[in-house]
Amino acid sequence: FAERDLVGGRSADRGRKGPPVDPQPLFMRRTLDFWDEDSGYHFVAATPQGEPDLWVQFLDGARAAYRRFGAEGALEYESIRDGTSTSLFFAAVTTDGVVQGGSRAQGPYGSGRESHAFREWTDPGIRARIARILDAYVPHGLIEVKSTWVGSGAVRRHELSAGVARTLTYSMELLGTRYLVATSASTAVARWQEVGAEIVDEIPPCPYPDDRYRTHLIVWDVERCRSERRSRELEKLLASDAAPGFTYMSSLLPLRSLERGDLKESGGEM
Repeated sequence: FAERDLVGGRSADRGRKGPPVDPQPLFMRRTLDFWDEDSGYHFVAATPQGEPDLWVQFLDGARAAYRRFGAEGALEYESIRDGTSTSLFFAAVTTDGVVQGGSRAQGPYGSGRESHAFREWTDPGIRARIARILDAYVPHGLIEVKSTWVGSGAVRRHELSAGVARTLTYSMELLGTRYLVATSASTAVARWQEVGAEIVDEIPPCPYPDDRYRTHLIVWDVERCRSERRSRELEKLLASDAAPGFTYMSSLLPLRSLERGDLKESGGEM
């Protein structure tokens, strides 16, 4: 069959012969990492349960970031802090142990109504359309990325922002899904499009978390994200198999997030 994508009903197979094979999970709940030469940061993939200290530092930075823009409520800190809703998170860590950004993934979902996007739009008709669109992708694996941020004072911030954007899409391979959904302020959409996201045109933007924002529903299809760099960085991640506790940094300063940060260059939330 030719799977229909989430944007405009186009074929997601782009000329492939035969149906694509739904991915299988590569992440076995162990801590993984790789060094990003462009930004000069370690990107660590872990679970909150596997790396509780790193998770706390990630959340501290995210909360400071969202607070700077008066959007702390959108982070839903109290709801996510125990880590049970997070399947995987990425943290960007400096060589001296400072957490300067990252993202977290939820899912895989069993229903499109599990997506946070279902709550961000309040119109019942639009909600029904969101659920219909996302439900079609659940059988092939659907996750959601939230809480994406980059520190305001980060060194090589542009390169770091690009690294955070790339690595959040690696959650598809790691969690074994074909599709990734998120919501994004209009000012951030271009960054996500650079790493394969497409706007779901069928869904109009909404004023979330408040009237300052025009928030779009966006989606990635792993079949459209293939690249040599992606393969190389995923290979590095899977080869790292770091021990719990992120021990290769044990001789460095204790992990800590910056007390101040901000959202990715847009000032908006995923």
